[in-house]
Amino acid sequence: MYKLYTDKIENFEAKIKLKGASLKKSKARLVVEADGFDLVFKGTINENGNVKVPVKRLKGLIDENTKGSIKLEVIAEDTYFVPWESKFEVEAARKITVEIKSQKTNIIKENTSSIEITSQPTLSEKQHIINIVKMLIKENINLSNLTIKKNKLNSIIAEYIQTNPIESDKTGIVIEKVVQVLEKRK
Repeated sequence: MYKLYTDKIENFEAKIKLKGASLKKSKARLVVEADGFDLVFKGTINENGNVKVPVKRLKGLIDENTKGSIKLEVIAEDTYFVPWESKFEVEAARKITVEIKSQKTNIIKENTSSIEITSQPTLSEKQHIINIVKMLIKENINLSNLTIKKNKLNSIIAEYIQTNPIESDKTGIVIEKVVQVLEKRK
């Protein structure tokens, strides 16, 4: 069973071999079908037949524990294929259990789930800072031209965060440290 996540950006990846049609002119998409609705995610196929379909966070679109079917559709020139199909289930990638102890030592448990991180290990704050600073230096962005290049800066940061999610409680620290590094590079 394929897992979809409400709180994590995924990349569906597959390899296809196509005979009799051009990969350059082919299209791929991932279709998620559940009771009462369908979602379609557009993807790309490179010249080696590698399919990549970015699947956005599903929070607000699909509830946890939703089940249905998912399939890869390939349209090669004028021919439609479904080379892969599976059942799916939606869950949260990150879950937490909260245990609150009052001053009277009575234990109140609120179980919103248990901690289970199945995604690849996140980058440390230091690595995020290094990566972002390198990207800014490559684009010649510094504190003196920050206001002029703010659109480019926003684009770089948005693209970086999409592929390398930063925990929400760490974003302020990362941004502050990036600014400190840029100040030193005057």
